[in-house]
Amino acid sequence: MSKLSLEEQFTLRALTGRVVGEALVRLYRLRGSLGLVTNKTYICASLTGAVGAAFLTRLGGLARVVTVVTEKPEETKEAVAKLKGTDLVMVTYGGEVGPEVNYPLTRAFLEAAAEANSPFDLFFHVRIWAPGFVTKALKESPRLAEYLSGKNLGTFTFDLERGLFLFHRVRISGQEEAGLETLAAVPLSCEHLDLLKRSL
Repeated sequence: MSKLSLEEQFTLRALTGRVVGEALVRLYRLRGSLGLVTNKTYICASLTGAVGAAFLTRLGGLARVVTVVTEKPEETKEAVAKLKGTDLVMVTYGGEVGPEVNYPLTRAFLEAAAEANSPFDLFFHVRIWAPGFVTKALKESPRLAEYLSGKNLGTFTFDLERGLFLFHRVRISGQEEAGLETLAAVPLSCEHLDLLKRSL
């Protein structure tokens, strides 16, 4: 159970969103348009807002952000359609709801993107990657491996002992295999690290 107040949760997402939004430009070379798919929760909204703002700021405002909200798996096809034209989509389910909600949304979104053969690349929030949602979806939906293997995929994790965010490229090597190649380690501020530790 998180030991953070709601106000501290917002601050944590602002700090996280800044680091992630800047990394999308600096490490993943995103330049044109960023899509964000998220839950309808306060915490997810604060993270997606911060990521989008940092991304736009890093590019001097000369970019585009498209945010879509899904609450049920059946809404993901419409979300994919709204994200048409984006270069990369960050899957940002997390925050106030658990895996019983976030995993079905993640799998449905990936399946909808595969069905539409959407060209955008994907970046997974740590709360999508760490619980194994991507690997689980690959096992349960075989067509995803072929679709995702042709994408530039990324995610981030953290190392609390060293006070770092670790940014990775995701490699799909088979129906049940999804591995990581670390691209960079980004130091966290003392405030950011303290909030992150207390949130877990």
